[in-house]
Amino acid sequence: MLFCRLLPTVFMLLSATVLASPLYAAQPDTSGAALKGAEPKADTAVMHAPVGHVDSGAFLSAVIAVRRGDDLQAARSFRQAAAADPQNMELLKQAFVRSVMAGDADAVPLAHKLDKLPGAQSVISALVLGNDAAVRGEWGEALTYYHQARTDPLTHLIMPLLLAWCEQAQGHADEAVESLTHIQKSVLVPFYTLHAALIAQVAGQTDRAGQLFDETRKIMPGGDLLLTRSYAAWLWEHGQKEKARAELRKLEGDDPVLLLAGPQLQATISHFPVSSARGGIARAYILTAFLLRQQGREQAQQAAATGGMVGNDANLYQFNEAARLMLGFALAMDPTLAEARLMLAEIQIDEDHGAAARETLLRVPQSDPMSPVARLRLAVLDSTPDQATEAVSLLRPLVAQLPDQILLQRVLGNALVQQRDWKGAIAAYTKAIDLATAQKDVDWTLLFLRAMVYHEMGDWPHARDDARAALAYAPDESMLLNFLGYSMVERHENLPEAEKLLRKAHQLSPDDAAITDSLGWVRAERGDLNEALDLLEKAAEKTPEDPEVNYHLGEVYWRQGRKTEAIDQWNVALGLHPIPSDEVLIRAALKRAGVEPDAKKADQAAPAKAAPQDKGTHTP
Repeated sequence: MLFCRLLPTVFMLLSATVLASPLYAAQPDTSGAALKGAEPKADTAVMHAPVGHVDSGAFLSAVIAVRRGDDLQAARSFRQAAAADPQNMELLKQAFVRSVMAGDADAVPLAHKLDKLPGAQSVISALVLGNDAAVRGEWGEALTYYHQARTDPLTHLIMPLLLAWCEQAQGHADEAVESLTHIQKSVLVPFYTLHAALIAQVAGQTDRAGQLFDETRKIMPGGDLLLTRSYAAWLWEHGQKEKARAELRKLEGDDPVLLLAGPQLQATISHFPVSSARGGIARAYILTAFLLRQQGREQAQQAAATGGMVGNDANLYQFNEAARLMLGFALAMDPTLAEARLMLAEIQIDEDHGAAARETLLRVPQSDPMSPVARLRLAVLDSTPDQATEAVSLLRPLVAQLPDQILLQRVLGNALVQQRDWKGAIAAYTKAIDLATAQKDVDWTLLFLRAMVYHEMGDWPHARDDARAALAYAPDESMLLNFLGYSMVERHENLPEAEKLLRKAHQLSPDDAAITDSLGWVRAERGDLNEALDLLEKAAEKTPEDPEVNYHLGEVYWRQGRKTEAIDQWNVALGLHPIPSDEVLIRAALKRAGVEPDAKKADQAAPAKAAPQDKGTHTP
C-alpha cells in the first residue's frame, strides 16, 4: 500500500520539469506593473446560467464541454443556445470565445457579427478580425483592427509587435525596426529588440539584423529558444558554422528537455524560425500567453504564501483561459507552430484535460525540431496503467537515439513501472543513476524510485540500501523518511530507528495522513496503544477511504479489547477495495476474530466509481 500511496506523488514531482515549456529564458517581472490591469475579463470564463428564454439543454451541454476541455463542442452548444435566445449577447460571446480557442472557422463570421452589434465589440473580436486580415495578406486592414485593440491592458505590451510586423509586411521595415528599438522603458525591451532583429532579417537587412541579435543577447539573460535558433541561423548564413552549432549545443546543455530536440535543431540550423510577418505575429501571441501564464502562477504563489486562497483557483483559471486565447491566435496565424502547441498542452494538463492535451501534442508535425519534446510529453501523459504500452513505444526510439539522456531513462522507468515490468524499470533507473553518478550530479529521487521498485519486487535489502543512499542526499524529505521508516515497521526491523525516522517525517509534514498513519502504526507495534489510537483516528479522519488506515485502526481497537469496533473497521477496510496484500491481512484479521466478512457493510463502504475520463476534445 505504501508503494501505491507514494508513486503518484513521486511521478508528479519528477514530471514537473518535463512538462514545463522551454520557451523563454528572459522572464520579465509580471508581479507589478508589467501586466497591471490586465486581469482577464469575464468573457474568458464560463458564464452563469442565463435567464429568460433559452435552450437549457444546449447551455448545459456547453458548460459540460467547457469543463471537459472540448472547446469545439462548447462553441457549437453555445451557438445553439444563442439561436434560441437571439437577444442574449453573453451566449453569443461565449460561442465566439470557444470558437477562437477551438480554432473553429466560425470564429471569424462571429467576430464580424459582434463587431456590428452595439456594445458587443471587444479586444478579442478586433484581434480575430486583424488576424484574419493578416492571413489574407490585407495588412492595411489588419493594422486598422489592431489599432482598435491597442489600448486594452491585455494586449498593450505586445501591440508594438503586431503593429511593427504589419508595417514590415507593407514594406516599411525601417519604420518597424525604429518603432521597436525606440521603446526604452518596458519589461519587454529584450523581446522588442529580438523582433526588431527578426524584422530586419525578413526584410533582407542582414547586417542590421546581426547587430540587433547581438544587442538582444546582451540584454536577454539566459538562453532563449527563439533567439538562439535565429542567431544560429544568422551565423550559419554568414559562414560562421561552428559558432552556430556551438550556440545550439549550449542551449541544449542548459535544458535537458531541449537536448531531445538537439539533432533536429542541428539538422535545421540554417532555417530561420521566423520568415514572415505572419510568423512574427504568431510569436508575439505566444509571448503574451507566456506572460499571462507567468502572472497567473505568481499570483497563485503569492496567495498561497499569504494564506489568501479564496478565489485563487478561479483567478488562475481565468489567466489560463486568456493564455489559451492567445495561443489560439498564434495557431490561427501558423497552425504548425510547435511551441504554441507545447504551451497549450501544458495548460490543458494543468486543467486536467488530459485527452485534449494528448490531441494537441499529436498535432505537432513530425518534421518540426520540437517534435521529440512533444513525444516525450506524450509519453509522460501516457504513463498510466491503461496507456503504458503507448508510452513505452514512444520512449524506446527516443532512448535509442539518446541513450545517455538521464531524463529519458527516468521517464522510461516510470512507464515500465506502470506496466509492472519491474526488471525493466530497475534497468532504466540504474542507467539513469549511473549516468548521474558519472556526471557527479546524483538525484535522490532516482534512488528513491529504484528503492520503491525493489520494494515492490520483494527485494528489501536493495530497497533499503537505495533508500538510505537517497537519505544521505535528502535527509529532510518526509516522503523518503516515511518510505524507509514504514517499510522497516512492516518487517519489525529496528523499530526504535523506524520510529525516529517517522517522527521526523511527521514533524516535517504534520498534515500528511499517510505519515500520521505510519507513526501511529509504529507506536502500536511498540505497545503504546493510546498514542497509536490518537494518531490513527486523526489519519482516518483525513483519509476515511484508505483501507490500510482502517485496517490499522481496527488492529488498535482489537488490541484494546474493543472487538466490535475492530470488526466493523475491518469490514469497512475490506469494502474500500484494498490491494491484494492488504486484503490478505484484513481477511486474516476477520478470521482471527471468528467472523465472516460483512458483505453489506463492505458494499456500503465502497466509494462511488469515478466518472470515465473525458475523450471528446477539439483543439486548434
